Amino acid sequence: MKLDLDGLNADSLTCMLKASFSLENWDAMIEVADMLIEQIAILYETSNDTMREQNLKRSIPFYFGFSLCSKGIALQKLREYPEARMCILKYSDLGWIKGLDEEGNNEVKYYHNIAKANTYVLDLLEGKTGVLKEYVEFIRNSEEELLPGLITILESSIKYNYSVDWILREFEINANDIGARGTQESIRYFVDYKFLLAMYHYKQENMCDAINTILETLLLSITLKDDTGFKKAAALFEILRVYANQSQLQVHHNIMKTIIERELTNEKENVLAYSRSLD
Repeated sequence: MKLDLDGLNADSLTCMLKASFSLENWDAMIEVADMLIEQIAILYETSNDTMREQNLKRSIPFYFGFSLCSKGIALQKLREYPEARMCILKYSDLGWIKGLDEEGNNEVKYYHNIAKANTYVLDLLEGKTGVLKEYVEFIRNSEEELLPGLITILESSIKYNYSVDWILREFEINANDIGARGTQESIRYFVDYKFLLAMYHYKQENMCDAINTILETLLLSITLKDDTGFKKAAALFEILRVYANQSQLQVHHNIMKTIIERELTNEKENVLAYSRSLD
């Protein structure tokens, strides 16, 4: 279903891209990104102030970079790797934009570095594990890329069945620290990281750690109100249920019971509020 994007400005489209990412709606991300690219291109070509439009919160290079990067991520998730590489090529060099000030130059450098990282990502997802050490060195020097990087490494190791225990041991504390901060930006990444970590343990036939991790993911997704993460974690637990011991089954039962009790309490409060409104 085609989205109704008419009348939305660049900053509204940017927010929609972030929301689509949180919901893992990759088709919507591509559609919104294309609209943002088109809108920013028109503004750039018709404006005398090429660096900053009056109604924009960020610089022109940000919108070009963010839209192309978002589209590339969506294409990557859809396993359309050649098309994703074309997006990376476009935002790897935004130096052609005229009228760059310090902020604009910083955005150009930022997306150049992100392009390098996302090239490693596609290489790993295509099974080119020879770049693994270089990619680990990259995320070692960038906290912002740590969780997305670990997600990529886990996806690759699960797909191509190789061990990354040494990487997980090195970054476990840092990853958990980032997750504990619970910023809006890191929530989706941290829940995905935990989910894939459970999948990795499962693939490595470490069932106890797989179940413990997926139970953590369930609790985490509830706390962070991440419905997308909860659905995936709940589905994986059902696959792993046959391997769970009594203690793990009891933890799962308690989690589900807490959800039901919370919903019943909310329903009761809603009924009471409605009744009072009639008085």
